[in-house]
Amino acid sequence: MGRFNEFLFNHFDNVPKKCTFVEILEMKVERFKKQSYCHVRMAGFWDNRLRRYFHNPNNILKPFIRKNMTVLDFGCGPEVFTIEMAHLLEVTGKVISVDMQQGMLEIIKRKIKGTAIEEIIELHKCRQEPIGLNENVDFALMFYVVYEVPSTQNRFKEILSRINRNGLPMIVEPKAVSKKSFTAMIDSIKENGFEEHSQLKIAFGRGIVLSKP
Repeated sequence: MGRFNEFLFNHFDNVPKKCTFVEILEMKVERFKKQSYCHVRMAGFWDNRLRRYFHNPNNILKPFIRKNMTVLDFGCGPEVFTIEMAHLLEVTGKVISVDMQQGMLEIIKRKIKGTAIEEIIELHKCRQEPIGLNENVDFALMFYVVYEVPSTQNRFKEILSRINRNGLPMIVEPKAVSKKSFTAMIDSIKENGFEEHSQLKIAFGRGIVLSKP
């Protein structure tokens, strides 16, 4: 077994050691279909050097985040993007990191403890709905989360209602979500007053940034 396959194997339960990389990813997709969200036990799969190579947080976020913004990381997981958001804000503004699992938020809490960015990161444990956001935001990131959670329409409405004028929601979904489904989802958002800001080139995914005029 190669090193990368061994890494994948170590982050899955009941995976035969002879599985190839593609077979392991196929098993992952099937498991996502059977559960509504990525369990905290999978945190290591999402937060590692290889993931950051393909989905470099700085490269993805830098064109859209400026100092003094209030930004939302919805479905933050173990902080693949939260900390980079805080660094881009240069210890100004605010990052609201939202997840349904307290375990994911505890991972972030340990990472930022005693750092300068700790003061501008708010950790928020949400229910499936409502999310319970108490303030508006200038940028909202939804990266690989929409396809995992139920009640997508209600959740979108709540998040989009909290985006300020000229605010930017960024939505990225894996290629496992068909182009047709992704387009339909974006069209439904546009019908609620949002416009296309820019298309994103994301490895293994489909992405777009919208704007609220």
